[in-house]
Amino acid sequence: MDMNDGIARALASEKLRAVYAIWKSVAAGRIAPRRAELTPTQLRSTTSCTFVVEAIEGGADFRFGFAGDKVMQFLERRCAQPTVAGMRGDPFFDVADDLFRACIANRKPLVSGPKQTHYKGREHLERQVLLLPLSEDGVTVTGLLGAFDTWQLGTNVHKREPVLAD
Repeated sequence: MDMNDGIARALASEKLRAVYAIWKSVAAGRIAPRRAELTPTQLRSTTSCTFVVEAIEGGADFRFGFAGDKVMQFLERRCAQPTVAGMRGDPFFDVADDLFRACIANRKPLVSGPKQTHYKGREHLERQVLLLPLSEDGVTVTGLLGAFDTWQLGTNVHKREPVLAD
């Protein structure tokens, strides 16, 4: 991993670094790979911490697709609504919505955290989230590949603002 890369430097998790390296290799200099270009075989060692989000109407809303085992264990249940808009008002999903929008608007990878999570019942944890654009046409971000890791609160130095790729 190129440690001159701001995203790579910001990642506290080896699993997130592995997802980023796979995404970067498949993107091959483009703004993003197509969703179909990222295969289960490529992501095998990191599948449990990954998720996919589909951008609806250019990012007006978001629909969750695949979520790995670690993501589902963290959430403890399926989301109450099929889209993020249906869960607005919950601080955890409000932050998710803001991060998804920032990644899509900037058309660049984004890292948030490590910072304390605001998911109800998981406040004793800190989390780091990596969001990576996906594009079916090479111009518009049509979805996101996400990766997520957690630690006991106080494990890492917390970062206030998300880091965007250079």
